[in-house]
Amino acid sequence: MGLCSSKKRMTTEMSDEEVSAIREVWIRAKTDNVGKKILQTLIEKRPKFAEYFGIQSESLDIRALNQSKEFHLQAHRIQNFLDTAVGSLGFCPISSVYDMAHRIGQIHFYRGVNFGADNWLVFKKVTVDQVTTGATDSSKEKDKDETNSNGTANGKVDTEANPIPIADINNVYSGENCLARLGWNKLMTVIVREMKRGFLEEAMRNCKEEDNNGLLGA
Repeated sequence: MGLCSSKKRMTTEMSDEEVSAIREVWIRAKTDNVGKKILQTLIEKRPKFAEYFGIQSESLDIRALNQSKEFHLQAHRIQNFLDTAVGSLGFCPISSVYDMAHRIGQIHFYRGVNFGADNWLVFKKVTVDQVTTGATDSSKEKDKDETNSNGTANGKVDTEANPIPIADINNVYSGENCLARLGWNKLMTVIVREMKRGFLEEAMRNCKEEDNNGLLGA
């Protein structure tokens, strides 16, 4: 992964804290084959994604997909792109991420991959979910370790402590995980936006060229 050598400039879409959270979560995610998980989940939710990514398989279950070279190739491309985007944050202008996403949108056009609006939203949500899965608030984990199964902390019963509702513990927008999800949501929002823009601009340009060629041939 190569980073640009331009003067460091933080992004305007994301705060310094969100960029740090994005990086921290990504370190874990990329060592856990997150590209494969993203693509697998996309196909599970929308089998049409297999066709979009050119994956030909007798079955779309994980065993069959694991035997597909195209599945592994596309999963690697997804993860490599995200790795490059994350590595650029804070070191390159955010426009560098825009340009990468824009180019991918153009490639989608020439490959005939015409995502509907709902598919773009699914791609964004699945990516955010898979990347941030397992991100936890370290302070809560520490408190949990210090509290035994009888509700005591450090051997003493805390009668004043208010129990934490299970809903709050499972809330993906709590603690540090909140910051990570918010950051990744912002990042994927601009990535999807630029992919769509690249696709649409290329489609419009080709339509104009066809119209001009039609006029010249008339």
